[in-house]
Amino acid sequence: MQDTTHPIFNGIETCLSYSLLKRVKLFRKLCGERVIDLLLHMPTYIVEKIYLEQLSKENVGQIIITKMYVNGIEYPGFRSKRPIIISGRCGKVNAEILLFNYHSSSSYIKSAFPVGCYIFISGKLSLSYANIFQFINPEKLPSQAIALRSAGFFNIYPLMAGIFQNTIYAAMKEALRRLDDGKIEDWLSDDVLLKNNFPRFKDALKDVHNPKGGHKFELETQARKRLCFDEILAEQINIRLFQPKGHPSFAIKNGRLLIKKLLSILDFELTESQNKVLFEVLNDMESSRGTLRLIQGDVGCGKTIVAILAALYAIESGYQCALLVPTEILARQHFRGISGYFTRLGIMSDVLTAAETGKTRRGILERVETGSTKMLVGTHAIITDQVTFKNLGLVIIDEQHRFGVGQRLKLIGKGVAPHIISMTATPIPRTMVMAMYGDIAVSSITEKPRNRTEIITTAIQMNKIPTVIESIRKIISKNQKVYWVCPLIEESLNTDYTCVIKRFSYLKDYFHNDVQMLYGKMKTSEKQEVFKNFKEGRTHILVSTTVIEVGVDVPDATVIVIENAEKFGLAQLHQLRGRVGRSSLQSFCVLMFDPKLSQIALERIRVIKNSNDGFYIAEKDLILRGGGEIMGTKQSGQKKYKTFDAYLPENQFVIYETLKQTSKLASEIVNQKFGEQYKIFLAIYASENPVNIKQSF
Repeated sequence: MQDTTHPIFNGIETCLSYSLLKRVKLFRKLCGERVIDLLLHMPTYIVEKIYLEQLSKENVGQIIITKMYVNGIEYPGFRSKRPIIISGRCGKVNAEILLFNYHSSSSYIKSAFPVGCYIFISGKLSLSYANIFQFINPEKLPSQAIALRSAGFFNIYPLMAGIFQNTIYAAMKEALRRLDDGKIEDWLSDDVLLKNNFPRFKDALKDVHNPKGGHKFELETQARKRLCFDEILAEQINIRLFQPKGHPSFAIKNGRLLIKKLLSILDFELTESQNKVLFEVLNDMESSRGTLRLIQGDVGCGKTIVAILAALYAIESGYQCALLVPTEILARQHFRGISGYFTRLGIMSDVLTAAETGKTRRGILERVETGSTKMLVGTHAIITDQVTFKNLGLVIIDEQHRFGVGQRLKLIGKGVAPHIISMTATPIPRTMVMAMYGDIAVSSITEKPRNRTEIITTAIQMNKIPTVIESIRKIISKNQKVYWVCPLIEESLNTDYTCVIKRFSYLKDYFHNDVQMLYGKMKTSEKQEVFKNFKEGRTHILVSTTVIEVGVDVPDATVIVIENAEKFGLAQLHQLRGRVGRSSLQSFCVLMFDPKLSQIALERIRVIKNSNDGFYIAEKDLILRGGGEIMGTKQSGQKKYKTFDAYLPENQFVIYETLKQTSKLASEIVNQKFGEQYKIFLAIYASENPVNIKQSF
């Protein structure tokens, strides 16, 4: 029987020599906590170091190890920024070394590069304007024996300040030794290994970290394909472990009186698409097989009202409902809408976030436990052990990809096989749905509410900000509101993106007290106050980070300015644009961009400018950036897989073929007896391991 006592689950510090232990915090930040996390720290690319004593122009651009005879040293003038130049000869040709960031008086130079002697160096070969071979800041090697051993293929790993390639090499060598210290039974069957020509897990890791040749793209080698297969399979198993298999859900059947009452007081009619999805959900709830359905739809399509109607169906039969959302702003917004409806129907609802404390929190917990509260809306706070439901019958998870499997299962475990509805505003291309979700039912709301106008999207260069300012003046004169989104909170030395604080200060000079700023790290009370002022019209301009990206609903907000739009992905741009266009008022999205764009960034701007169709945009996003956002745990940014980059175009075919194969295999694994080898497998790849939680279903 396998367990997680294998040496690869030890702390990463066990791979570090005494001299490197002072860098253990850096290693944990770069790779992770465990030895296996270091082993899954994949190289970015492979370089070949070639030993040559005779240089030629054919070698320019390659990493060369060579022997050089030092003729002389030329020091720059005092305070000059020019490099120190070591002139010499490699074989029969002249060559020189350029040393930047060295002080002219440094004694190291004379001792390391003695005139009239041979030295051994390693570095990238270049050619000067005068056609002289050059090495810029090369590595100095102590002897010819070491120079000869240094030739070959070498991994180049991602680094951070304080960690160098040589330190990674030393730690990785020890990690590979620990990999051999214990037995790991391979979780893939011989049939799967043979069909895909995969090496076994241990061999795959050894092959990756001991390259014997270069490759054209990341997933070209069978070793990397095997590790990619494993990681996607682990994710697919986790998705399926989310499905409660052990007990059939209870059937809910009633006269739908609460649904009819709510429909009669709404000031709008459901679209055909909403009615279709509601029919599918209620059919699930009326069967003993239970509801396990993902509702996907474009921003502003009306997913939430469908979920509310499903909740009323459960409440009418005496059950409680929970709505889990990723942010406090969204939780309070949902609660305002739900409580407005439920109060008119005589139903009690509550909201629970980290901000509810003391007497208020105790009151909410008591009402939930006694069953007085029929609908609890909240953030991660409703997952805590303090929250006990009397009779939880329906769990609704909004933006489900923002929660880990363990978090979702913990909430579901507060009831006895409750019905489950997940929602996402990231439209998923049809080609991905079956591969991702297998036998999870998926419903799509494809229509927008009838009173919505099409958002007009424009793209302008950053130097046209004064024009945007004048347009905003006209908008707020009509008592309409404006979002201004920036990619950073504070200035960064590494980027030139305009930060929220700087843009807020700039706009305040024009609009004075009519502008406020909002970002995720503000205190809860401050965020509530800022957003309340904006929603109720005391301020008309909100400068924000992407904290407003999901679910925020202010009907009279009609303009969103997205600064440095080229820094966002397509799905995120579409989500942000969805913050406006939520009423019959004409709305606008302004994409401000740096004119120095890459071709991919330019195509993203073009796609978002020319289309409001979320499903089309998702398809284009899949082509341009890969499936990372769709498969990931974040709405924005990349899903950080350990063994491959989901956004590299050249990886897409391998990833998609792997998804199709692992989807079927994951269902077979979960539906059969869950073998011990899969427990260690999930412990290796999954950040959360829900295997033990699975036993409660």
